[in-house]
Amino acid sequence: MQVSVGALFLGGALPGLMIGLALMATVYGFAKARNYPVTATPNWTDFWAAWKGAALALLTPVFVIGGIVGGLVTPTESAIIAAAYALVLGMFVYRTVTPKDLGGILYDTARFAAISLFAIGTASAFGWLLSFYNAPRLIVSMLTAWEFGPFGTALLIAALFLIFGLFIDAIPTIIILGTVLMPVAAAGGVDPIAFAIIGIVSLAFGLVTPPYGLCLLISAAIGGLNVVQVLREVIIILAPMLVILVLLAAYPELILWLPKQLMPGAFP
Repeated sequence: MQVSVGALFLGGALPGLMIGLALMATVYGFAKARNYPVTATPNWTDFWAAWKGAALALLTPVFVIGGIVGGLVTPTESAIIAAAYALVLGMFVYRTVTPKDLGGILYDTARFAAISLFAIGTASAFGWLLSFYNAPRLIVSMLTAWEFGPFGTALLIAALFLIFGLFIDAIPTIIILGTVLMPVAAAGGVDPIAFAIIGIVSLAFGLVTPPYGLCLLISAAIGGLNVVQVLREVIIILAPMLVILVLLAAYPELILWLPKQLMPGAFP
């Protein structure tokens, strides 16, 4: 089945905004409950000064997303371009990076990349074992005997992605489990674009939850905090994301509305 890549990008827009607003509200609740210090409300002069100072840096995601969507570069190439652009800004525009700092920057980059690669490598090896023993197919074959309907099927897909995402990196999970669940989604009446977005949102949980928790490990290492300390806060923040995930499963039009409006030709 051919699915428009552009429609997939658009399908994630509204769910992404919903998750962003939900997380902002949660963080605001944290700040109010714990009485975090606040600064004075900026005026337009302050806003304009901050905007001028950050304008060049804010172009970085434009290069990344624009290059990928426009088909000019691959995701890896766009990351290289963004890193080189950020280095040029830091050294020659903002002058916050000196040649003496490069050694420490490269060391920190290698150290944090090693954490990522180790976690991804072990998760990929575990995923290979699951695939070798046909674990995903065995699980799905047991569950497809029941007819859940579109909502139940979407919840089942989200649950499986959530469980597998706890132990395996997102890309191996998509390759191993996504290809197996796609026929299940089609049989259950779940649109392929909705299936993809529900899967991606579900896999996002695994990046901040043990035992895999790649982003959790990296953020804890950067902050010099114990993972258990960070996890207590993360669990609370994940609650609104879980609510959004259930809403997406119950109302897939939240995913499909924007692609249908802007790319109606992508739908039969």
